[in-house]
Amino acid sequence: MKVIYPVLFYEEKEAGYSVFVPDLARALNTSASTCGSTLEEAMAMAEDLIAGLILDEIEEGNKIPKATRIEDVSFEKLEKEIDLESTDYISKFKTYIVVDISAFAEKWGKELVKKTVNIPKWINTKAEELKINFSKTLEEALLEKIMK
Repeated sequence: MKVIYPVLFYEEKEAGYSVFVPDLARALNTSASTCGSTLEEAMAMAEDLIAGLILDEIEEGNKIPKATRIEDVSFEKLEKEIDLESTDYISKFKTYIVVDISAFAEKWGKELVKKTVNIPKWINTKAEELKINFSKTLEEALLEKIMK
């Protein structure tokens, strides 16, 4: 299965690119942004970002957000939403990024890896009382760190 989303690229004055996927940001209420020091890296990071967010939605049993036509994606709207107007950039462009979700799922898979962690006893007791899923919580925290 392939997904296609319009992506906005900003070439930064100090080098590198900032990348935004407005459809996923709005639909999933997340920043849906990444960056890269080269255009090639920025495009690869955009692919990874889209794949990660879409795979999460699929795993949660949610519908995949619809993509907007690239003609309807506005730099001005994004810039106002995230106060990007004050950022220095040399140029900006938008393009579609195509992601083969099946290939990413195969690569990263759903195979679970067992990890042993140590936490304070009082946190364990309170978390168990609240019926917190330790695996899911760790997964969410790690994804948050990875996607920054």
